[in-house]
Amino acid sequence: MGRYEDAWQSYLRYFLAPDQPHQFEGEFLHRFFDLLESNELISFSPPETGLRPDQGVEVTAERQSSDDNRPDLIITSGSEWFLCIELKVHASEGRGEQPQTTRYANDENIVPNGVSAYEDGDFIYIKPTEAVPSASTTFSDLAWREVQSVVQSTLAHSTGHIPARSIAQLSDFSTLIDSQLAMTEIDEDTRQRKDLYFEYRDEIMEARDAIKPFVKTILQQNWGQALEDSYQPSNANEMEWQYDAIGHGYGQVRAPRWESAKTGPEKLDIHWEHKPTEDHFSKGQFRFILELEEPDRSTISDSSGERYHQFREDVLDRVENSVQSVDDSRWEESDISPGRSQKKLARFVYEYHPGDEDGYYQSLQFALEDSEPVTRLVTAILETQDYTRYSRE
Repeated sequence: MGRYEDAWQSYLRYFLAPDQPHQFEGEFLHRFFDLLESNELISFSPPETGLRPDQGVEVTAERQSSDDNRPDLIITSGSEWFLCIELKVHASEGRGEQPQTTRYANDENIVPNGVSAYEDGDFIYIKPTEAVPSASTTFSDLAWREVQSVVQSTLAHSTGHIPARSIAQLSDFSTLIDSQLAMTEIDEDTRQRKDLYFEYRDEIMEARDAIKPFVKTILQQNWGQALEDSYQPSNANEMEWQYDAIGHGYGQVRAPRWESAKTGPEKLDIHWEHKPTEDHFSKGQFRFILELEEPDRSTISDSSGERYHQFREDVLDRVENSVQSVDDSRWEESDISPGRSQKKLARFVYEYHPGDEDGYYQSLQFALEDSEPVTRLVTAILETQDYTRYSRE
């Protein structure tokens, strides 16, 4: 038995023994026998008076028989009855030529004085619920979850004469069992998911392989047309949009004044950018980013001219108020000047069901509608300021 299972054995042996100093006397043992009887795991019913401390009940751990077998616990009451108990927490008994329970059931001397010396006797195998049953039909299987019910019932009915130390020890045993049950359930869920994966592995791989070409040949090609056909923002001021970078791993959207700022003498490339990529589509995440770039560099940096930094500062000084003015926004996150890149001025993140093409297009619609105050702010800044007076170099 491993060190981890030693603790379970020690706790159970201590509380099953009526003569130990915990002062539960025979209460825990009595409730344990009630559990075995109610589950029809034993063929005899010892009288309650026979479970008291002065009735000769003995609980022994890992008693070695003449055949070198060592069951975890042996409980005896004179020559009246015995219980042979084997415990498993993580390990199994193994399925060799003769598993443990088979050896124990066939060993006449597994208990003191031999099995035939007792009027009654049974064999119990305690294990996690989902663990493999005992190999021997002589043993009856009992789940640790059922043992936990005995522990909790004993705690609930403990009276004032029980020492606080004993209550704490029994509570620790309850916590130990609970932690194992929780881990076991997680392990079982993981095992089931693993089994499902390998059962449908080919289908899963085919579906996964289809994402990349779908994004490249459909999502990246169709987002602009889809927006025109079905998801055109409905706004009272008839906001118009111009689309760019169709068919790429990013898409760009500009108001008409932004387009002239890019191609005209200002050379300010301000735009909304989204990324129809395999990664974002698989996660169901739509990012809508306000970006400022030099038209011939696709970025700005410390070495960029005064014009770009002045325009950037003018937008950042006022954009937060515009974002806060949006009523009933549908984004999950919003950031001003996100990350270390100077070209990113604002970012909005939307979520949709992963792999949902319409969900992607609708998120783009929501983003255009929600960001309208920001778009109008940037347009107003371009209309009221002459940025050609600042150097581009």
